[in-house]
Amino acid sequence: TFVNRVGQFVQPFLALYLAGPRDLDTSTVGVIVACFGIGSFVSQPIGGYLADRFGRRMTLIAGMAGTAAAFVLLAAVRDLVLIGVAAALAGLVLDLYRPAVAAIVADLVEPRHRPRAFALLYWAINLGVAVAGVAGGYLATRSYWFLFLLDGATCLVFAGLIVRFVPETHRPVDGGGGRGYRLALHDGLLLGLVGSMFLGSVVYMQSFVTLPLAVRADGHGPDGFGLVYAVNPVTVILVQPLVLWLIDRLPATSLLAGSAVVMGVGFWLTTFADSLAAFGLTVVVWTLGEIGFNAVGPALIADIAPADLRGRYNGLVGVAFGASAFVAPLLGTRVFEAFGETTLWTMCLVMEGFAALIVLCLARMIRDRRTVVRATADRHPQEAGGSASG
Repeated sequence: TFVNRVGQFVQPFLALYLAGPRDLDTSTVGVIVACFGIGSFVSQPIGGYLADRFGRRMTLIAGMAGTAAAFVLLAAVRDLVLIGVAAALAGLVLDLYRPAVAAIVADLVEPRHRPRAFALLYWAINLGVAVAGVAGGYLATRSYWFLFLLDGATCLVFAGLIVRFVPETHRPVDGGGGRGYRLALHDGLLLGLVGSMFLGSVVYMQSFVTLPLAVRADGHGPDGFGLVYAVNPVTVILVQPLVLWLIDRLPATSLLAGSAVVMGVGFWLTTFADSLAAFGLTVVVWTLGEIGFNAVGPALIADIAPADLRGRYNGLVGVAFGASAFVAPLLGTRVFEAFGETTLWTMCLVMEGFAALIVLCLARMIRDRRTVVRATADRHPQEAGGSASG
């Protein structure tokens, strides 16, 4: 994961690539980034099914190899329609891995340690992203081709590490693919959490779409945005001990709801930013909320999911992220262009408030479901986790 995120150049700099070397206007940039989101929307349910049906390991390898090929294609095409198609293909294969990774953590880690495990995984991700933000900004000022080629190369390295060192953690189960998603789609608690995560993700996605455009509108180049973007992972790395301390002491639902509010406030503060330092300070604020969101959210999904459906439950969570990757660029760029930054960042605050309210309303149901799932795991320990043998 660290190796892959060190080379995560394409997604955070995609809007700047389209607005710069491809010379597209703001609305068209939003449409192309939304094509990327369409691919992501389709990707994660497929990835969840593949992780449960054929195994976590195979899904990771296929996703990373496909991503490398898709990034080279996206860099090579020049026709606007082909750029949209290539962006959709990149989104499709890029996010296949997400449900598989979340399912592996749930397979290997007992429930009481999962929030810490997801927090540490997120720490490793951001350690890599911290390097990618600064390096990507530097490379983008010279040639965007470097971003696409190096991102693809690190995906192939990640796939190679999976082949060599990562065993399968789940014994695939024949049949039941349709049944699995039918059960998940009838789980009101899951759908409520997915709705909350969708709202939070629409806001978070503005960091990839309208935030770079806002930095650009204030006269800063790609290297300036690279520095602002790097504040996010650096903050994660520095405050991780505090997060782990809070995870051990606060109820998960309260932490998740509070994280949503903090993230909304951070994006709202962007209204007042114009210098790189001011943008960086707003990033610090919303990153504090993002950390809790990404540590507690996946752990709650793992806690409420039946053991044999973890991939598909995470696949539906992925639908929220994929849908946000489609909605956020269209909505964000439209509001940014038609109504201005103040309206956009205020909208982010309101959406995060609703996301927090949903979590608080579901708190009792979450607590009851976790009790039932853990009791079932105690009675049937072999169903609660997969085999770690290769």
